Amino acid sequence: MEIPEHFNNDSLRAAYLYTEGVRVGSFSEDPMAGLPYFQMVLAIDSTHAPAHYRLSQAYLFRNAQKVHDHARRAYAADSTNLDYLDQYAYSLVTIGDYAKAKANYEKLLRLDPKNPANYRTAAILYASTNMPHMAISILDSAEHKLGYIEELARYRRELLVRLRQHDRAIGELQSVIANTPRNAEAHISLGEIYTSIGKDSLAEASYRKALEMSPNNPQVLAALGDHYYRTERNAEFLAVTKELFLNDDVELSRKLSIYDGIVKNEELYRRNFFAVNTLASILHVKYPGDYEVAERYALHLVRGGKLEQSLESFKKLAADPANPKRALYTVIDMEKYLGRKDSVLHYLDVAIERHPKDADLHLRKGYELLDSLGINHRAVEGSFRKAIEVAADSVTKSNAYAALADQLVESNPNKGFRLYRKALDFNPDNSLVLNNWAYFICEMGGDLDKALAMSSRACELDTANANNLDTKAWILFKMGRTAEAKSVIKLAISLDTTGEPTFLLHYADILAAEGEKFMAEIYYRRALEAGEDATVVERRLQQLNQQQP
Repeated sequence: MEIPEHFNNDSLRAAYLYTEGVRVGSFSEDPMAGLPYFQMVLAIDSTHAPAHYRLSQAYLFRNAQKVHDHARRAYAADSTNLDYLDQYAYSLVTIGDYAKAKANYEKLLRLDPKNPANYRTAAILYASTNMPHMAISILDSAEHKLGYIEELARYRRELLVRLRQHDRAIGELQSVIANTPRNAEAHISLGEIYTSIGKDSLAEASYRKALEMSPNNPQVLAALGDHYYRTERNAEFLAVTKELFLNDDVELSRKLSIYDGIVKNEELYRRNFFAVNTLASILHVKYPGDYEVAERYALHLVRGGKLEQSLESFKKLAADPANPKRALYTVIDMEKYLGRKDSVLHYLDVAIERHPKDADLHLRKGYELLDSLGINHRAVEGSFRKAIEVAADSVTKSNAYAALADQLVESNPNKGFRLYRKALDFNPDNSLVLNNWAYFICEMGGDLDKALAMSSRACELDTANANNLDTKAWILFKMGRTAEAKSVIKLAISLDTTGEPTFLLHYADILAAEGEKFMAEIYYRRALEAGEDATVVERRLQQLNQQQP
C-alpha cells in the first residue's frame, strides 16, 4: 500500500494506517475489512494498543484465541482504558478462563460503576458458572446504585424463577405494575411466572389484563396463546392464534412456525380441523404469492380429502420453475397415488428437463417405466444408465448400479453380477445390493456359502428388513439347514407388514421339508390367498400330498 511521502517516520505511518483501517472498516459491513491495515500498524509498532483492540473486535465470533491475544496486549499497553479492560474481560470468557474474567469484571464494576452493561455481563458470568445467588447480588447492587433498569430487573427475575424464589419475583413485578399500571409487558411476565408454578387462573388474569391494555400487541397475543396451548384449552388457543394470523405486525415466519406446530400435534389438528382450516385459509388469502404458504395450504387440502383441488394447487406451484422442485415431486407422488401413469411420466420428464443432473429423478423414471413397460426394455435401461452417469455421490451411484443390475441379472447373470460388484465398489454397505445379489446367486445355483455370507451381512446392516431375512432363510433352506431357515423365515413373516405371498410360500416349503405337512398346507393356502401364483401353489400342494407320511 502506498503511503503519502509526508508520513516519513514510523509513528506517523502507524497513525496513518490505523486511521485508514478505521475508515475502511466504518464503510464496510465486513468487520474484517480493516484487518490488513491494523496488521501493518503492528508490523511497525507491536505495542500499538488501539490496533490490538480493533483486531480483537474484528475476530469476535471467528477466533476466540485471537480475540483474547489482541485484547490482552491492548490492555497490557494501556491498563487505564476501560474499553480495553472490558474487551479483555470478555475475551477471558470466550476462552473459558472464568476465574480471571470474574476478577476483571469486578475491577470494571469498581472503575465504571455507572455502566449497566458491566453489571449485566458480570451477572451472566456468575450465573453461567453455577453462582446464581452472586449474580442476583450483583443485580441488586446495580439497582441500588443506578436505580430501576428494566433490562437488569428482567434478568434478575429470570434468575429468581430459576432458583424457585417465585414470591420475590412476583413481588417485584407487582411493584412494577403498581408504579406503571399500563405496563403490558409486566403483566405478561407475571403471567409467565404464574404459569410456571401452576397457578393457571392467575396467569390467565394477567394475560387478559395485558390484552386489555394492548389488544393488538403481537407479544401479548402470543403469550396468551402459549398459555392456552400449555393448559390444553385448544378452542381458546386457536381463537387467539386466529387474531395473530390476522395481525399484519406479526412476521409470516412466526405464523408459519405456529401453524407447523399445530399440524404436528395430530390430535389437536384432527379434533379442530375446521378451526385449523380457518387459519390455513387466512394465510392463503393474506399471502397469495408466497410458496411456503401455498404449499402448506395444498397439504391441508390433502388432509381434508380434497385431493384433486390440492393437486391443482401443486400443479400451479410446479409450473413456476422458480419454486422448489419438491412441488414437482409432490405432483408426481399424487399422480402416482391416483394411478395416472401417463401423467406421472409427463411430470417426471418436466422435472428431468429442469433438473437433468438429479439422479433420483432418472431412477424414479426408470422404475415407473419398468412398471409400465416391463423388464429388458431399452427405455428402462437408459434411465438407469443416465442415473449412473449423473449421480454426484457414491451412495446414489451405488443405488443406480443396483437398479440396472436388478433389471439385467435374470437375462444376463454375468453382466448383472458385474453391475452388483460395481454397486458395492461405490458403497460396500449397500444392503439392498448384498441381498439381491445373494438371492440371485442362490436361485441360479451359485456358491451358497458366498450367498449366505452376503445375505447375513445384509441382515446385519438392516436388521428389521423382512425381505433380507426371507433371502437368508431361503439360502439356508437350499443348503439343507432347514431348522435354521425355519427360525429366520418366522422372524421375516412377523416383521412383514405387506402380506408378501413369497414369504408365506417359502415358509410352507420349509415346513414341508421339516415333515410338517399339515402346517405346510395351511401356509400354501395362505400364500395363495395373499396373491401367490395359483399354478405354483397347486404344484407345491401336489408334491406335498405325494410325500410319505
